[in-house]
Amino acid sequence: MILPNILNASGLDSEARAALEVLVSIQAKVTSRNRNLVKYYEGDIKRKPLGIDVVPPTVNLDTACGWPAKAVTAVSERSRLDGFVFDKGNGDEGLEKVMRENNLIPTYNRFTPSELVHGCMFASVGRSALTGETYVRFHTAETAAATWSDSEGCIDSGYVIADMARTSYSPRDAVPVLVNLHLPGRVVELSRTGSSSWRAGSADTPLDRPMMESFAFRPTGMKPFGQTRITKAVMAITDDVMRTLEYMAVSAACYAHPKQYLLNLSDEQYDAISKDKWGNVMNAILLSTESDEGGKVEYGQLPATSPQPYIDTLRLYATMFSGETGVPVNSLGIIQDNPSSADAINASREDICIAAEDLNRENGASLRNIALMAMAVEGDCDISKLTDEQKSVRAHFKEPQFTSKTANAQAALSLAEADPDFVNTPVFYELQNFDKGDINRIERAKRGAVALKAAANMAAARREASSGESNEQDDVRVSKGA
Repeated sequence: MILPNILNASGLDSEARAALEVLVSIQAKVTSRNRNLVKYYEGDIKRKPLGIDVVPPTVNLDTACGWPAKAVTAVSERSRLDGFVFDKGNGDEGLEKVMRENNLIPTYNRFTPSELVHGCMFASVGRSALTGETYVRFHTAETAAATWSDSEGCIDSGYVIADMARTSYSPRDAVPVLVNLHLPGRVVELSRTGSSSWRAGSADTPLDRPMMESFAFRPTGMKPFGQTRITKAVMAITDDVMRTLEYMAVSAACYAHPKQYLLNLSDEQYDAISKDKWGNVMNAILLSTESDEGGKVEYGQLPATSPQPYIDTLRLYATMFSGETGVPVNSLGIIQDNPSSADAINASREDICIAAEDLNRENGASLRNIALMAMAVEGDCDISKLTDEQKSVRAHFKEPQFTSKTANAQAALSLAEADPDFVNTPVFYELQNFDKGDINRIERAKRGAVALKAAANMAAARREASSGESNEQDDVRVSKGA
């Protein structure tokens, strides 16, 4: 993303300029790579020639391969954020408000594929200058950049493109008009005032760390910002598949009209037929003049080429791709001769489930930091001032392993038989496939039922007490009359 002349923004201090210069250079280095990864993900790549290609340049084929996208979505579809939980189960009204107003859960799920494409994504937390409300915004690696601090174990500095718009100097395409530079203890807002002019303003934040968090897929000590699911091996296999598909398409066009031949033609016959070969079965005819020995005209047809070698090659590439990504071969559109059993299919998805669990574990830690920062901003305090219950917050994900609703219900009932008190917990209803909204309604209904029962008991007690007093008074009157 181009940010023209942003380093010369008016009001930008030397510390912020130095940090921004590093970030801009990082973004410039990875821009080409990020664009290439997106092309593979979206299937917009072109076939790479080998140098010995038999496909003529005049052949125009719109070939695409969706396997890289499958490598991404196979994991992202199994990483489903369900919300946040606390040790005592009480929740936090401030965090619930932030989640509701920022549409946090669906927004996170929408950005997860981008994290798997680039290896990382980012989120920023702050207070809106217009509304005063706490915001949480997610950003892809194409619209944000950051540096890592090994000593602090978090982002050292980072910037995000906070807003894009069409302007008088760019009426057709939306361009960045607001960039937030996140530094420890403050955020520098860079507002665009022209095609190549910016104005900087600094605002303090309640934390001594940048209000920005990274989400990385399988980070390492050498790669703190994670690794892409579209690896070099995935791209190489995809290139091979693209070539094979084009070769198969060209071969299919050839064997759709099998080659025919005519031998021992006279010169006059050869010249006459050659002038209108397209009229003779679409140029699918081979001609030969008569030999020195002469002979009668012979007509024949060459056998058609079989597509089976290409199908076998695609099957081989699918197996290689499955080994690299963990995506089952069946999910790539390759049908096996012997259909797998249900247990075998579940076993083949184990690698994908492990990758989703890795993603949930790493992202869970980042989401916890986001929740802590959001509660700190909402409460206008430092994270250290939050209550112990607030600090116990953690992200809750649905199980990566897809199971039927019947299986979940049976598991819940089995646990309830072993522990009857388990029935009255929210976890029991979660296993019964109720979402949080339904669980909250059930809890409110139960509390209402308890309150009604208590009120009914109190009314019955009052009636009994009133009846007892009435009987005593009757006994007194009878004794006086006697």
